Amino acid sequence: MAMHGKDVVLENVSIKFGDFTAIHPTDLHIQAGEFFSILGPSGCGKTTILRTVSGFLETTTGRVLIGDEEMTGVGPHLRPTALIFQNLALFPLMKVWQNVAFGLEMHNWPKADRRQRAHELIDLVALSDQADKFPSELSGGQRQRVAVARALAVEPAVLLLDEPLSALDLKLRQHMRAELKRIQRKTGVTFIYITHDQGEALTMSDRIAVMKDGVIQQVDTGDRIYANPVTPFVASFVGESNILRGRVDEADNDFAVLSTPQGRFRGRNQGRLVRDTEAMLFVRPESMRISDPEAESENRFPVAFARRDLEGSFVNLFFEQNNEEFIVHLTNAGASGLDATSNAILSFSPEDGFVMAVGELADE
Repeated sequence: MAMHGKDVVLENVSIKFGDFTAIHPTDLHIQAGEFFSILGPSGCGKTTILRTVSGFLETTTGRVLIGDEEMTGVGPHLRPTALIFQNLALFPLMKVWQNVAFGLEMHNWPKADRRQRAHELIDLVALSDQADKFPSELSGGQRQRVAVARALAVEPAVLLLDEPLSALDLKLRQHMRAELKRIQRKTGVTFIYITHDQGEALTMSDRIAVMKDGVIQQVDTGDRIYANPVTPFVASFVGESNILRGRVDEADNDFAVLSTPQGRFRGRNQGRLVRDTEAMLFVRPESMRISDPEAESENRFPVAFARRDLEGSFVNLFFEQNNEEFIVHLTNAGASGLDATSNAILSFSPEDGFVMAVGELADE
């Protein structure tokens, strides 16, 4: 069942509520047929962008285009969009197929065509044996899929999803991530997905915009955002990081050497910093190694073992030095051989560390 997505373009869009700026001037181009996520903490402006694209909010400056058409002054019901909230708002006294067909009735489809179209969409979301049930008889994940089918019934070019999985438990969320991705691929509709959950964004998205305080800090694929964050906020919000703080001693375009309380360390000069800049060096926990004390290598420092957290197939080992905590993320191969009295040497490759100017970190 192929539908057709459209580009969504924000040109110099800002949104103000009185003296408060919810969205600072923003340019963004979401491509037709893309699964695009806007990721950020509560209150960063994600939902405001979604409501602006859908037409429930007008821009303070700038304009929104869907396809090549400017949306200024075009109401929500006239835009080629559909919106799914966390509260699915299914009609409790209507059967599943009637819920899905409801939007078609509003568009004056003949009754027989409505029912046929509803059953096609119910098949698409893998609920063909649930069509005659009421929403109260379905699981949370099934109700979620009914909401998606109902939104797709009117053949939107753009489907807007505002934290739709946040009320589900972890296993069901993981299953629904795969389901939403499958539905998006099969329909070709442009999905714009709002979430504060980095796992959701990284799992499903073709590209991600990371937001903070009404500003998009980075737009890229999940792989590139994780491997090459451009601000301390992005580095700390998307995935975990070990952080070494200090001052740049040496720098060129590729690498910078940082002098810190833990020692001197070399990492990629992500921020193109110069000497004497206050800086932070980020290392992902899976890039940190427990080294042979006798081995000679750069980027080494002594630590004391603190604790071991088991996550099934993975294990996190926590170490301390001078009241700073450092994490090593490993596959679980059994006992670590470390106890509360153990000392160790941690190390990392310069290519696995990225150096940026001091900036605000994520607190979620």
